[in-house]
Amino acid sequence: MNQQLAEPQQHNALRTQHQYNYRIAIVHPSAGVNWSGGTENFAIEIAHRLSPYFEIELLAGAPCSPYFHPAGGIPRTQARNIISNPVVNRLLKKFSTHPDIVIEHGTNFLPCATRLLRKPADLIFPLNDYGGLAMASLVRKILGTPIIFKAHTGLAGGGKSLVRSMRFRPDNLVVFSKTMAEFVRGVNPNQPTTIISNGVDIDWFKPEGDRIDLSLNKPLVLCVASLNRKDHKRVELAIRAIARLREASLLICGDGIDRPYFQALGEELLGSDRFAIKTFPFNQMPEVYRCADIFTLPSIDEPFGQAYIQAMACGLPVVTTDDEIRRDIVGDAGILCDVTQIDIYADAIAKVLKSNWQVRARENALRFSWDVIAKSYCDLILQTIKGSKS
Repeated sequence: MNQQLAEPQQHNALRTQHQYNYRIAIVHPSAGVNWSGGTENFAIEIAHRLSPYFEIELLAGAPCSPYFHPAGGIPRTQARNIISNPVVNRLLKKFSTHPDIVIEHGTNFLPCATRLLRKPADLIFPLNDYGGLAMASLVRKILGTPIIFKAHTGLAGGGKSLVRSMRFRPDNLVVFSKTMAEFVRGVNPNQPTTIISNGVDIDWFKPEGDRIDLSLNKPLVLCVASLNRKDHKRVELAIRAIARLREASLLICGDGIDRPYFQALGEELLGSDRFAIKTFPFNQMPEVYRCADIFTLPSIDEPFGQAYIQAMACGLPVVTTDDEIRRDIVGDAGILCDVTQIDIYADAIAKVLKSNWQVRARENALRFSWDVIAKSYCDLILQTIKGSKS
């Protein structure tokens, strides 16, 4: 297996536009529509970061980048309006636990494929899971266009989603950790795999700068997550943990099909002066992080968690689930614990609130600077394109 580990090191600053004469198509039909999703925001950011090296086209759901081209179809956030109909919802859930994503994948398949067949790229980088991979595989079969795929679901569900994605045999598979790479090797030793962490813009996500006034009692705990009771985020645990504390407030930044449920639960347990759910565009997120005192996300099987490094870059300590990937990301910039034990979870939050963790959190986040991550992706793209041509 071709396994590479992107190590933190100094790289030259991004150079003149289109240093290499290659066209890269980045695909995420929900980007520009859903601003609380990690993969959507990653698509926008990686398009920006790769633009000095390549000609970039971002197939997205709405204008969100200078490199935007409409992906077509129905983004998953808009699909939720369709499945809000009880009859439609009941019918679609017979086939999938995430019918909104199925609608997105099905409706943007042909528009994206048609675009990439009419205006071929040198490499396709789908970021919307198996739907984008399936579309890119069709284009590759016809034109031979290589594919890089980022396994953003990690080993969630025992790696079921990752195994499914591997069936499309991307030309290079990007994973977050050695554990994921070893899992891939066990499933298919011949799958080229590269280890690259997520990145954060440390000049944009920083402690200094404007803050949003949310009119919530201090101290403020922030949770950034999609709102679905059946997904892996487990937002309800955060609400119940904060309810065990006397003074802390909770801001949930996100949206989803179960937003009314979480809104009602939060208001019941915390009251409107200690709880709020809000959504913000990505360009306001640094201001959102700066308004908080700590960050928490009690998810299970979190593949990486972009919000963790964004929060730490803004000087916020983290309280989260104790597992291998979070130990690597959070380091000594917070407390990891068994979040399913609400008293333990609440005590960890209370303990973090008693000290100033800003310097430690910021220093830890510097390991994930986009300058390093972008160069790693640039090198991988060049390697993949040249390998496919040879």
